[in-house]
Amino acid sequence: MKILLIGSGAREHALAWKFRQSDLTDELWFWPGSEAMLAYGKNLDIDNNARWEDLARYAKNQGIDFVVVGPELPLDDGLADACKLLSLPCFGPLQASARLESSKAFSKDVMAAAGIPTAAFFVAHGEEDCRTKALACLERTKGAVIKASGLASGKGVFVCFDKESIDDACYRLYYSGMAKAAETVVIEEVLVGRECSFFVFLGEGAPTPLGFAVDHKRLKDGDIGPNTGGMGCYTPVPWLPADAGEQVMAKVVRPLIAELDKRGMTYTGCLYVGLMWNEAGFAVVEFNVRLGDPEAEVLAVHDQRDWTRLIAMKLGLMPEDSNFLADASKNTGATVCVVLASNCYPFGERPTARYIVPKSEFANTNPKLCTFAAAVRLDNNQLVTGKGRMLTIVSHADTITEARQRSYEHIDGLTKDWNGVQFRRDIGLTMDQTL
Repeated sequence: MKILLIGSGAREHALAWKFRQSDLTDELWFWPGSEAMLAYGKNLDIDNNARWEDLARYAKNQGIDFVVVGPELPLDDGLADACKLLSLPCFGPLQASARLESSKAFSKDVMAAAGIPTAAFFVAHGEEDCRTKALACLERTKGAVIKASGLASGKGVFVCFDKESIDDACYRLYYSGMAKAAETVVIEEVLVGRECSFFVFLGEGAPTPLGFAVDHKRLKDGDIGPNTGGMGCYTPVPWLPADAGEQVMAKVVRPLIAELDKRGMTYTGCLYVGLMWNEAGFAVVEFNVRLGDPEAEVLAVHDQRDWTRLIAMKLGLMPEDSNFLADASKNTGATVCVVLASNCYPFGERPTARYIVPKSEFANTNPKLCTFAAAVRLDNNQLVTGKGRMLTIVSHADTITEARQRSYEHIDGLTKDWNGVQFRRDIGLTMDQTL
């Protein structure tokens, strides 16, 4: 099969690595791609500013069998719709269904209609309305979660427990580059518990769960500092109840599919269900319409199934095989990843120093220790780091403790002469705490 993978970050690098392991993958193409991904395929020769219609038509003419969309922005902008018009299979939802992520107000409306457990919420428009409703929520419940309804790269969520943090959230939303995403704001009551995410592939046949993962969103150790796109992750999640997957399928995934069907909406792609768990049960924090980052990196390494085949099944290009799907039972051990970010992340202008990454870092064929690249580019035939999340180090071992040790040992060697890098030291450290 010939696959076109959309994106250029560490998530897409991990997907490229995963697809290349399949005997079904004949050719792997990227758009826009990255230098680090070229070990697994080629960049599609079309302008990086091409319209979705032109990109889909070019891919169709190149004999691409199906498209896989990594990031959320192309889905919100209608790339899957452009593929559908040309009968080009696309693993990623249509624009209407992609609103589950790109509009938190729409997502909460769907949850309410489907009877999906979630936090009580209010919708605000404009800074004054946002501040007023957040303060009212704070007074009533002693806390308020303020979320930009639109896409904000994982940086538009603020958990507030006093007036000062609400003022800071309003400043971030309206005066630091997120104003468009914050044209509508959702204000929620604070949920108490432990966060994790559930991932499931949807399309033809029954939903196929990938399992749970825990992403550490806060910038610094101990879950302090601003929210980020994710600083590290682990799977599986040992503190969840044994029937956690069945609970989420019954109370969230199936009701969601039914509600979308009532609205005449279909869904093909990965559904990401953000959850908050406590002793009383769980509530949905958010939906995303793609694999997370860095969750994609740990899931790709941890799941032993052939994702080229799995996605082809969801797209109806291959018949569903129950024996193949059941191979998820072979996923043993644990997987941990740690993100290396520039020291200006997430709000700074530029890093204090760049770093030359050895090309051998991406030539490693060991499936138990992988490095995936994000903000890394080619400069004078050298791979150099830029601004943002730069590298994700992923390790697999028998236990989470062993996997995190393997990741940090590799990171310590990689960063000993690297100025301008930051990362958390506590990824997976509290995984054994109970609810």
